[in-house]
This record gives sequence, structure tokens and C-alpha cells, in this order.
Amino acid sequence: MPENLTVTVRPLTRPDELHARFHGQSEAQPAYVELGLEDGILLASYSTEVGSGVPASVHHGIDSRWSIPLLTQDAANRLLDELAPLAQRMLDGSEIVWNGSNRVGRLVTEDAEAAYDAIAERCEGIEEHDGNPDLLAVWSTDSIGGLWDAEEAGVTAGTTDEELDRIGERLTEEFRDGQGLEVVVIEGLDDYLRRLRDDLAAQDD
Repeated sequence: MPENLTVTVRPLTRPDELHARFHGQSEAQPAYVELGLEDGILLASYSTEVGSGVPASVHHGIDSRWSIPLLTQDAANRLLDELAPLAQRMLDGSEIVWNGSNRVGRLVTEDAEAAYDAIAERCEGIEEHDGNPDLLAVWSTDSIGGLWDAEEAGVTAGTTDEELDRIGERLTEEFRDGQGLEVVVIEGLDDYLRRLRDDLAAQDD
């Protein structure tokens, strides 16, 4: 069992940090809570794997993961703080050993296994209905239906990429405030603004 290993919560630092949608994918990447049995770090993040694959450290139990919905920064950080005592119980009853082929993580006490199950139950119990304020509000430019044209967005043929980034931030803030929400993600907004700019540039040509 690890000696004097204490759980370290790694908080999220951005409001939409759990959201990522990779190019060519129809859905956002799944989010999770993870505890490292080797380093004691408890964090929330999104999968960098496309499909159902997981890193070797998760496959071999060195890192434990539990799926969660896409939460806001504040909600995810509250969840991590809530789970930290359970994560500590897991650490206290775990070990990392060589099984003849790989280094693997194991829970070796009943209390550690009970803590694992309690974390899983808590994560699975997060309600995913539309009225839950802990969930990230995610729209797409298609669902908004062309809310801004180039003039309304402030895009011209000469708008730079850096200026488009600032315009995207401003429009997202305006949409968020209009919806009365704390955090909003608009998928595809960057591409949409670039298409507006490129269409104007093509007309000028």
C-alpha cells in the first residue's frame, strides 16, 4: 500500500474545460473523474481517445476513471472536493504491483472497494436533465440557426484570425447572457465565423 500518499485535488481552471469536440466527430468527448493510485491526483477531464479506447494506465488499474456528464467548472470542482475523502480511502487500501507482465493497480481492502463503489454511484447519479444548472449548456451554430450574419457579428473580409477569436468570445458572452446562464458552449462557432469571413473575401475577389 502507498505510504503517506495524500489525495491532491487538481481543480478545473476554465468554465468550459470539460468540453471538447474533435474535428470530424459528431459528439463531444466523454468526460470523467480520475484518481491516480500512483500519484494521488484526483481530477476531472475529457477523453483524448476517439472511440472506446483508454490509456494503458487506466486499463491496468493504475488510474481509476468514472464517467460524468459535461459539468461546469464550479460543479466539477465541487464534485472533486466531495469525492476527495472517498479517494483517500481508495489510496489507503490500494497497491501497485508487478503481475508478471505489467505494473497494475489493485484495491486490497474492503473499505477501498466500498469507496470505489461510492464514487461510481455518486458519478452515475448526476442528473442529466435540461434543468440541471451544473451541466454545461451546449449549442451548435446549426441549432442556433444563423443567429448572426457577418454584419451583426462584426466580421469583414479583412478580419484576422485573432480578431475572429475575440468576436467569438464576445458573441458567446452575449448569447450566454441572453439565455440567463453562467456558462455556454457554442460548437462550431469558430468555423462559422471563418466561413463568413472567407465568403466575404471571395466576393471581393
